[in-house]
Parts: sequence; structure tokens; C-alpha cells
Amino acid sequence: MYELVQVAENTYYINSPSKIGVYRVSDDDVWLIDSGNDKDAGRKIQKILDAQGWKLTAIINTHSNADHVGGNTLLQNRLNCAVYSTPMENIVAENPILEPTFLYGGYPFKKLRSKFLMATPSSTQDIATAKLPDGMEYFRLPGHFWDMIGVKTPDDVYFLADCIFGEGTVNKYHISFFYDLAAQFETLDMV
Repeated sequence: MYELVQVAENTYYINSPSKIGVYRVSDDDVWLIDSGNDKDAGRKIQKILDAQGWKLTAIINTHSNADHVGGNTLLQNRLNCAVYSTPMENIVAENPILEPTFLYGGYPFKKLRSKFLMATPSSTQDIATAKLPDGMEYFRLPGHFWDMIGVKTPDDVYFLADCIFGEGTVNKYHISFFYDLAAQFETLDMV
């Protein structure tokens, strides 16, 4: 777990519970796609980046579920990187109590206020204002969460967030959450 896997000339992923995309802009500059589930994930990511001699410029959060934004705060504090996503996802990343509150329908009881559903707050910016690396694109993937996005690297590698779940994930959790089921079906048709 937490191994760096190269999938194209400049595109990698970190094999972790929530796969973390890595795009190498230059010999020493990288962007992440998501940041894992907590500060421990952030530490492991930093260790991998340091071992490669890479500087983290920015993180793109595909959506605000805790397992995709949990490493943001540690990486921001240590590496001074920007974090980008869509405005609605940014609201949740900055106010993580909103995820378990939304899922529960009221103030969440203690077991719902865990790192699985509630990341540490992070400072975020609208991805529409980001100067993405040349050839990198983001696109909407509505359905699973508020305003989830996917990312295409210049190597034509697509990171699809949680619009598709593998068999292992389905077997582990037995049920999936979809904010908008009709939009999820449209996203699956598009993908």
C-alpha cells in the first residue's frame, strides 16, 4: 500500500485505499489528484514525493468526501500547495461537518463525526481560477456527490473519482451513496 505506480510518461498514481493521481509537470514539479483519507495519508504522500525529489504545486480534489480530501491540510501546511475543486465541493472541504450532517440529515452523532466521514478543514480555491498544467483538463461527473469532477492528464490518463466502483469496494461496503441517481446514470453513459 502507498506505492507509486507509473501509468504513462508523466502520470502516476499512489496505490492507496482511494487512489491518488500524480501528474509530473516537470522534473521536480507535480500536481496531485486527491490527497487520501487523513494526515497519515498526507505523510505517506509527502514521503513518496520527497523520495522522488518532487515539489507539490497543487492538489485537485475530485470531490469533498473525506477519503479524497483528508490529506489536504497536512500537505498544505507542510508544502504550501494550493488546493482546487468546484465551489460546492470546496464548501464541504472547508466545513467538513457538512458531509456527515448531509448524510445523516441533522447534527451527526459522534460515530458519524469520524475521519471516515469528516476530514480536517482545508483551504480551497475554485478550480475555474486554476492555471492547470498545459493539456490537463477537468470535467463534470455528477451523481455520486455534489459537484464531483474527473481529471484528464496530458498523457490521456483519466481519473474518474468515485463515478465507478470496483468489485472489491462493492463487496466491502455492499451499498453505494449517490447524491443524484439520474445524474449518476448519465455520467455512467458518458464514461
